[in-house]
Amino acid sequence: MTLVVGRNWSPVTNPAILSSLDPGGHRPSVTISQAGDRQVLIEYGAMSVDVGLNFRVQALSQILRDAPIHGVVAAAPGFRSLLITFDPGEISRARLISELNNRELSAPDQNSLVLPSRLLTLPIAFDDEMTREAVNRYRQTTRPDAPNVSDGDNIDYIVRYNGFADRDEFIATFLDATWWCAFMGYFPGLPSLFSLDPRTQISVPKYNPARMWTAEGAVGIGGPCVVLYPMEVPGSYQLFGRTLPLHLSHRPDDPDITPHDRHLFRPGDRVRFKQVTEAELMELRLQAVEGRYRHAVVDEDFVVAEHVDRVRRYDAESVEIREIRTAAASSVAIP
Repeated sequence: MTLVVGRNWSPVTNPAILSSLDPGGHRPSVTISQAGDRQVLIEYGAMSVDVGLNFRVQALSQILRDAPIHGVVAAAPGFRSLLITFDPGEISRARLISELNNRELSAPDQNSLVLPSRLLTLPIAFDDEMTREAVNRYRQTTRPDAPNVSDGDNIDYIVRYNGFADRDEFIATFLDATWWCAFMGYFPGLPSLFSLDPRTQISVPKYNPARMWTAEGAVGIGGPCVVLYPMEVPGSYQLFGRTLPLHLSHRPDDPDITPHDRHLFRPGDRVRFKQVTEAELMELRLQAVEGRYRHAVVDEDFVVAEHVDRVRRYDAESVEIREIRTAAASSVAIP
Protein backbone atom coordinates (compact mmCIF):
# COMPACT_ATOMS: atom_id res chain seq x y z
CA MET A 1 0.00 0.00 0.00
CA THR A 2 1.26 3.49 -0.86
CA LEU A 3 -0.40 6.29 1.08
CA VAL A 4 0.32 9.97 0.67
CA VAL A 5 -1.36 12.40 3.02
CA GLY A 6 -0.69 16.07 3.72
CA ARG A 7 1.51 18.77 2.28
CA ASN A 8 5.12 17.76 1.51
CA TRP A 9 4.49 14.05 1.75
CA SER A 10 6.17 12.30 -1.17
CA PRO A 11 5.16 9.27 -3.27
CA VAL A 12 7.04 6.12 -2.28
CA THR A 13 7.70 2.87 -4.14
CA ASN A 14 9.02 0.58 -1.39
CA PRO A 15 5.99 -1.53 -0.38
CA ALA A 16 7.16 -1.60 3.26
CA ILE A 17 7.08 2.22 3.43
CA LEU A 18 3.57 3.52 3.91
CA SER A 19 4.37 7.23 3.83
CA SER A 20 7.37 9.55 3.63
CA LEU A 21 8.16 13.21 4.18
CA ASP A 22 11.09 14.98 2.54
CA PRO A 23 13.51 16.98 4.73
CA GLY A 24 13.21 20.72 4.69
CA GLY A 25 14.36 23.69 6.76
CA HIS A 26 14.94 22.48 10.29
CA ARG A 27 12.99 19.25 9.79
CA PRO A 28 14.53 15.85 9.00
CA SER A 29 13.01 13.33 6.62
CA VAL A 30 10.28 11.10 8.03
CA THR A 31 9.17 7.63 6.94
CA ILE A 32 6.34 5.48 8.24
CA SER A 33 6.84 1.77 7.60
CA GLN A 34 4.87 -1.38 8.15
CA ALA A 35 6.15 -3.17 11.26
CA GLY A 36 3.64 -5.96 11.78
CA ASP A 37 -0.09 -6.58 11.78
CA ARG A 38 -0.57 -4.13 14.64
CA GLN A 39 2.46 -1.85 14.39
CA VAL A 40 3.91 0.90 12.25
CA LEU A 41 7.39 2.37 12.66
CA ILE A 42 8.09 6.10 12.32
CA GLU A 43 11.74 6.90 11.54
CA TYR A 44 13.49 10.27 11.43
CA GLY A 45 16.47 11.17 9.26
CA ALA A 46 19.42 9.03 8.22
CA MET A 47 20.75 6.23 10.39
CA SER A 48 23.25 8.17 12.48
CA VAL A 49 23.93 9.03 16.12
CA ASP A 50 22.34 12.48 16.02
CA VAL A 51 20.60 13.34 19.29
CA GLY A 52 18.62 15.99 17.40
CA LEU A 53 16.67 13.18 15.75
CA ASN A 54 15.64 11.94 19.18
CA PHE A 55 14.28 15.40 19.96
CA ARG A 56 11.83 14.85 17.07
CA VAL A 57 10.88 11.47 18.53
CA GLN A 58 10.23 13.05 21.92
CA ALA A 59 8.20 15.86 20.34
CA LEU A 60 5.85 13.47 18.52
CA SER A 61 5.56 11.33 21.65
CA GLN A 62 4.43 14.39 23.58
CA ILE A 63 1.92 15.34 20.88
CA LEU A 64 0.46 11.84 21.01
CA ARG A 65 0.10 12.13 24.78
CA ASP A 66 -1.58 15.52 24.49
CA ALA A 67 -3.76 14.55 21.50
CA PRO A 68 -4.10 10.76 21.59
CA ILE A 69 -5.30 8.81 18.57
CA HIS A 70 -8.24 6.54 19.31
CA GLY A 71 -7.13 2.96 18.76
CA VAL A 72 -3.43 3.53 19.47
CA VAL A 73 -2.38 1.15 22.24
CA ALA A 74 1.23 2.23 22.78
CA ALA A 75 4.00 4.44 21.40
CA ALA A 76 7.50 3.18 22.19
CA PRO A 77 10.38 5.58 21.41
CA GLY A 78 13.74 4.44 20.08
CA PHE A 79 16.74 6.64 19.31
CA ARG A 80 15.42 7.93 15.96
CA SER A 81 12.16 6.01 15.77
CA LEU A 82 8.75 5.62 17.34
CA LEU A 83 7.00 2.23 17.25
CA ILE A 84 3.21 2.65 17.22
CA THR A 85 1.02 -0.28 18.31
CA PHE A 86 -2.66 -0.02 17.39
CA ASP A 87 -5.87 -2.03 17.56
CA PRO A 88 -7.11 -2.76 14.00
CA GLY A 89 -10.60 -3.24 15.42
CA GLU A 90 -10.61 0.39 16.56
CA ILE A 91 -8.71 2.17 13.77
CA SER A 92 -7.69 1.19 10.25
CA ARG A 93 -4.07 1.40 9.17
CA ALA A 94 -4.93 4.04 6.56
CA ARG A 95 -6.69 6.18 9.17
CA LEU A 96 -3.79 5.74 11.57
CA ILE A 97 -1.27 6.91 8.95
CA SER A 98 -3.42 9.94 8.20
CA GLU A 99 -3.63 10.86 11.90
CA LEU A 100 0.12 10.39 12.40
CA ASN A 101 0.91 12.50 9.35
CA ASN A 102 -1.28 15.32 10.58
CA ARG A 103 0.32 15.32 14.02
CA GLU A 104 3.84 15.24 12.62
CA LEU A 105 3.12 18.20 10.36
CA SER A 106 1.64 20.09 13.32
CA ALA A 107 4.87 19.77 15.35
CA PRO A 108 7.21 22.79 15.51
CA ASP A 109 10.41 22.69 13.50
CA GLN A 110 13.61 21.63 15.22
CA ASN A 111 14.71 25.05 16.44
CA SER A 112 11.29 25.79 17.92
CA LEU A 113 10.97 22.64 19.98
CA VAL A 114 10.51 22.95 23.73
CA LEU A 115 10.39 19.53 25.37
CA PRO A 116 9.24 18.61 28.88
CA SER A 117 12.23 17.20 30.72
CA ARG A 118 13.50 16.34 34.17
CA LEU A 119 17.06 16.81 35.43
CA LEU A 120 18.16 13.98 37.73
CA THR A 121 21.34 13.87 39.79
CA LEU A 122 22.64 10.39 40.61
CA PRO A 123 25.60 9.24 42.70
CA ILE A 124 28.19 6.98 41.10
CA ALA A 125 31.10 5.03 42.58
CA PHE A 126 33.78 4.27 39.99
CA ASP A 127 35.69 0.97 39.80
CA ASP A 128 33.53 -0.63 42.47
CA GLU A 129 33.75 -4.20 43.75
CA MET A 130 30.67 -5.51 41.92
CA THR A 131 31.66 -4.28 38.45
CA ARG A 132 35.15 -5.72 38.94
CA GLU A 133 33.48 -8.99 39.93
CA ALA A 134 31.56 -9.01 36.64
CA VAL A 135 34.81 -8.45 34.72
CA ASN A 136 36.65 -11.17 36.65
CA ARG A 137 33.85 -13.70 36.07
CA TYR A 138 34.10 -12.94 32.35
CA ARG A 139 37.88 -13.42 32.36
CA GLN A 140 37.61 -16.73 34.16
CA THR A 141 34.66 -18.28 32.32
CA THR A 142 34.36 -16.68 28.89
CA ARG A 143 37.35 -14.93 27.33
CA PRO A 144 40.52 -14.38 29.34
CA ASP A 145 42.36 -12.94 26.31
CA ALA A 146 39.85 -10.12 25.64
CA PRO A 147 41.72 -6.79 25.41
CA ASN A 148 39.03 -4.93 27.36
CA VAL A 149 39.47 -7.06 30.51
CA SER A 150 43.24 -7.45 30.61
CA ASP A 151 43.56 -5.00 33.53
CA GLY A 152 40.89 -6.67 35.66
CA ASP A 153 38.42 -3.91 34.85
CA ASN A 154 37.09 -2.04 31.80
CA ILE A 155 38.14 1.47 32.81
CA ASP A 156 41.69 1.38 31.49
CA TYR A 157 40.39 0.08 28.15
CA ILE A 158 37.94 3.02 27.96
CA VAL A 159 40.81 5.38 28.77
CA ARG A 160 43.06 3.99 26.01
CA TYR A 161 40.30 3.81 23.38
CA ASN A 162 39.34 7.47 23.88
CA GLY A 163 42.84 8.89 24.18
CA PHE A 164 42.50 10.08 27.78
CA ALA A 165 45.70 10.79 29.67
CA ASP A 166 44.56 8.70 32.64
CA ARG A 167 41.54 7.57 34.61
CA ASP A 168 41.09 10.96 36.23
CA GLU A 169 40.59 12.62 32.84
CA PHE A 170 37.99 10.03 31.85
CA ILE A 171 36.13 10.42 35.14
CA ALA A 172 36.20 14.22 34.91
CA THR A 173 34.84 14.11 31.34
CA PHE A 174 32.06 11.71 32.31
CA LEU A 175 31.05 13.82 35.31
CA ASP A 176 31.11 17.01 33.22
CA ALA A 177 28.56 15.63 30.76
CA THR A 178 24.79 16.04 30.87
CA TRP A 179 23.30 12.77 29.62
CA TRP A 180 20.05 12.63 27.62
CA CYS A 181 17.72 9.66 28.09
CA ALA A 182 16.76 8.85 24.51
CA PHE A 183 14.73 5.72 25.15
CA MET A 184 14.06 2.85 27.56
CA GLY A 185 14.51 -0.77 26.66
CA TYR A 186 16.36 -4.06 26.39
CA PHE A 187 15.42 -4.68 30.03
CA PRO A 188 12.54 -3.03 31.95
CA GLY A 189 13.67 0.29 33.39
CA LEU A 190 17.01 0.43 31.53
CA PRO A 191 17.76 3.97 30.24
CA SER A 192 19.95 4.63 27.19
CA LEU A 193 21.86 7.88 27.71
CA PHE A 194 23.74 10.08 25.22
CA SER A 195 25.91 13.12 25.95
CA LEU A 196 24.33 16.44 25.00
CA ASP A 197 27.79 17.99 24.50
CA PRO A 198 30.02 16.58 21.71
CA ARG A 199 33.08 17.54 23.78
CA THR A 200 32.10 15.03 26.47
CA GLN A 201 30.97 12.28 24.10
CA ILE A 202 32.78 9.03 24.85
CA SER A 203 32.64 5.88 22.73
CA VAL A 204 33.94 2.35 23.09
CA PRO A 205 33.28 -1.08 21.50
CA LYS A 206 31.18 -3.64 23.34
CA TYR A 207 32.21 -7.02 24.73
CA ASN A 208 32.61 -9.89 22.26
CA PRO A 209 30.97 -12.21 23.22
CA ALA A 210 28.67 -10.75 25.87
CA ARG A 211 29.00 -11.25 29.64
CA MET A 212 26.68 -13.71 31.31
CA TRP A 213 26.33 -11.59 34.48
CA THR A 214 26.15 -7.89 35.34
CA ALA A 215 25.45 -6.46 38.78
CA GLU A 216 22.22 -4.55 39.36
CA GLY A 217 22.98 -0.81 39.35
CA ALA A 218 26.10 -1.16 37.19
CA VAL A 219 26.95 1.68 34.80
CA GLY A 220 28.38 0.82 31.39
CA ILE A 221 29.05 2.22 27.94
CA GLY A 222 28.80 0.68 24.46
CA GLY A 223 29.41 2.83 21.41
CA PRO A 224 28.38 6.33 22.52
CA CYS A 225 25.54 5.02 24.72
CA VAL A 226 25.70 4.86 28.53
CA VAL A 227 23.31 2.47 30.26
CA LEU A 228 22.37 1.77 33.87
CA TYR A 229 21.52 -1.87 34.58
CA PRO A 230 18.24 -2.15 36.55
CA MET A 231 18.72 -5.83 37.46
CA GLU A 232 21.23 -8.67 37.35
CA VAL A 233 21.36 -9.58 33.65
CA PRO A 234 23.79 -10.49 30.87
CA GLY A 235 25.36 -7.51 29.12
CA SER A 236 27.99 -6.35 26.67
CA TYR A 237 28.69 -2.73 27.64
CA GLN A 238 32.05 -1.82 29.20
CA LEU A 239 31.55 -1.37 32.96
CA PHE A 240 33.08 1.44 34.99
CA GLY A 241 30.90 2.09 38.05
CA ARG A 242 27.70 1.59 39.99
CA THR A 243 24.76 3.75 41.03
CA LEU A 244 21.45 3.45 42.90
CA PRO A 245 18.63 0.94 42.28
CA LEU A 246 16.45 2.08 39.37
CA HIS A 247 13.17 0.46 40.40
CA LEU A 248 10.87 2.42 42.70
CA SER A 249 8.67 -0.47 43.88
CA HIS A 250 10.14 -0.10 47.36
CA ARG A 251 8.19 3.18 47.75
CA PRO A 252 4.55 2.01 47.64
CA ASP A 253 3.24 5.01 49.57
CA ASP A 254 5.01 7.72 47.55
CA PRO A 255 2.25 9.95 46.05
CA ASP A 256 4.48 10.89 43.10
CA ILE A 257 4.78 7.26 41.92
CA THR A 258 1.80 5.48 40.38
CA PRO A 259 1.49 1.69 40.01
CA HIS A 260 2.28 2.16 36.29
CA ASP A 261 5.34 4.35 36.90
CA ARG A 262 7.75 2.19 38.85
CA HIS A 263 10.94 3.03 36.96
CA LEU A 264 13.15 5.98 37.82
CA PHE A 265 13.81 7.14 34.25
CA ARG A 266 11.58 8.40 31.45
CA PRO A 267 12.54 9.21 27.84
CA GLY A 268 13.49 12.89 27.64
CA ASP A 269 15.11 12.95 31.09
CA ARG A 270 18.56 14.40 31.60
CA VAL A 271 21.01 13.10 34.19
CA ARG A 272 24.19 14.32 35.79
CA PHE A 273 26.38 12.14 37.97
CA LYS A 274 28.07 12.99 41.26
CA GLN A 275 31.07 10.93 42.36
CA VAL A 276 30.91 9.22 45.75
CA THR A 277 33.02 6.60 47.45
CA GLU A 278 31.90 2.98 47.35
CA ALA A 279 31.13 3.09 51.09
CA GLU A 280 28.98 6.19 50.56
CA LEU A 281 27.17 4.54 47.67
CA MET A 282 26.36 1.46 49.74
CA GLU A 283 24.78 3.67 52.41
CA LEU A 284 22.73 5.51 49.77
CA ARG A 285 21.66 2.20 48.23
CA LEU A 286 20.49 1.01 51.67
CA GLN A 287 18.45 4.18 52.06
CA ALA A 288 16.92 3.60 48.62
CA VAL A 289 15.99 -0.03 49.38
CA GLU A 290 14.43 1.00 52.69
CA GLY A 291 12.44 3.78 51.00
CA ARG A 292 14.28 6.60 52.80
CA TYR A 293 16.12 8.03 49.79
CA ARG A 294 14.57 10.86 47.79
CA HIS A 295 15.99 11.41 44.32
CA ALA A 296 17.18 14.85 43.28
CA VAL A 297 14.78 15.61 40.42
CA VAL A 298 14.06 19.03 38.88
CA ASP A 299 11.27 19.53 36.33
CA GLU A 300 12.18 22.08 33.67
CA ASP A 301 11.62 22.58 29.96
CA PHE A 302 14.40 21.66 27.55
CA VAL A 303 14.69 24.39 24.89
CA VAL A 304 16.23 22.85 21.79
CA ALA A 305 17.29 26.19 20.27
CA GLU A 306 19.36 26.99 23.35
CA HIS A 307 20.98 23.56 23.17
CA VAL A 308 21.82 24.02 19.47
CA ASP A 309 23.40 27.41 20.20
CA ARG A 310 25.55 25.95 22.98
CA VAL A 311 26.79 23.11 20.79
CA ARG A 312 27.53 25.45 17.87
CA ARG A 313 29.76 27.66 20.05
CA TYR A 314 32.09 24.71 20.65
CA ASP A 315 32.22 23.35 17.09
CA ALA A 316 35.96 23.82 16.62
CA GLU A 317 36.83 22.30 20.00
CA SER A 318 34.46 19.40 19.39
CA VAL A 319 36.14 18.59 16.06
CA GLU A 320 39.58 18.63 17.70
CA ILE A 321 38.45 16.30 20.48
CA ARG A 322 36.77 13.96 18.00
CA GLU A 323 40.02 13.71 16.01
CA ILE A 324 41.92 12.78 19.18
CA ARG A 325 39.33 10.12 20.01
CA THR A 326 39.46 8.68 16.48
CA ALA A 327 43.26 8.54 16.41
CA ALA A 328 43.38 6.80 19.80
CA ALA A 329 40.73 4.25 18.82
CA SER A 330 42.62 3.30 15.66
CA SER A 331 45.54 2.00 17.74
CA VAL A 332 43.54 -0.04 20.27
CA ALA A 333 42.52 -3.68 19.80
CA ILE A 334 38.82 -4.39 19.36
CA PRO A 335 37.32 -7.16 21.57
